[in-house]
Amino acid sequence: MFDRVNCQCQQSSLSLCLRFSPHAFLLSILTLSSYCLPAILGMHTLMSNQQYYEALASSNIVNKQGLNSVIQCAQYKAVPDEEPNSTDVEETLLRMKRNDPDLVEVNLNNIKNIPIKTLKAYADALIENSVVERFSIVGTRSNDPVAFALAEMLKVNTTLKSLNVESNFITGTGIVSLIESLQNNTTLQELKIDNQSQPLGNKVEMEIARMLEKNTTLLKFGYHFTQQGPRLRGSNAMMNNNDLARVVRSEADGSFTLTLSVPELEMAFGKKFKSKTK
Repeated sequence: MFDRVNCQCQQSSLSLCLRFSPHAFLLSILTLSSYCLPAILGMHTLMSNQQYYEALASSNIVNKQGLNSVIQCAQYKAVPDEEPNSTDVEETLLRMKRNDPDLVEVNLNNIKNIPIKTLKAYADALIENSVVERFSIVGTRSNDPVAFALAEMLKVNTTLKSLNVESNFITGTGIVSLIESLQNNTTLQELKIDNQSQPLGNKVEMEIARMLEKNTTLLKFGYHFTQQGPRLRGSNAMMNNNDLARVVRSEADGSFTLTLSVPELEMAFGKKFKSKTK
């Protein structure tokens, strides 16, 4: 049982005798100041998150408020909402069908009321379009039929370089069809599919990793794998593709030079290279 508890504060020292009687113990607790009670409970060394990160960034003492700072929350900083997407869906679709030379990027992000039929029409328009290089439909409630239409588009499109379908309702079947279509596409360099409404699952992730290893032109793949095996395989596939795509271009005559590492040269020529030292 408690015999004596010494409570030391910054400016005063109190000595409290705790009796065996619970009633006397509670009365003694009520007489403690707001500074001594946290010290008895072991709360005298706590810091808020703001104090912790300030201490990491500075070598000086940043906590000058004493124990009162423990129960104080950080000041709330209001973050203004993003402005709504002002893209005119119907007009942009007509411009895409007309192959407007000024329409290089199409951004339909977070427009909630786009019908699935219209989204599929965008995919169909991209089949014949030869100008649009970046197409993004984040948060448009797109589903598998839209993914299937985009997959058919990727099989024949030779202009699109970036496709973003994050934060939608596409299932594993639709995602697999998108990545499978890359076997017939050599121009798409960036594909983002993360944050769908339901997890893709281990089997789908393994299939994604397998198909990424077969692709040699995709440079950026936006998806957070939940399993370590597919994550490592996908990361290695992207790293290999970026190594193969290292190109030094000349603006004067339009020529280009591929820069390959020694292991890549050995793989290309099928023999070992020995370095000569003087």
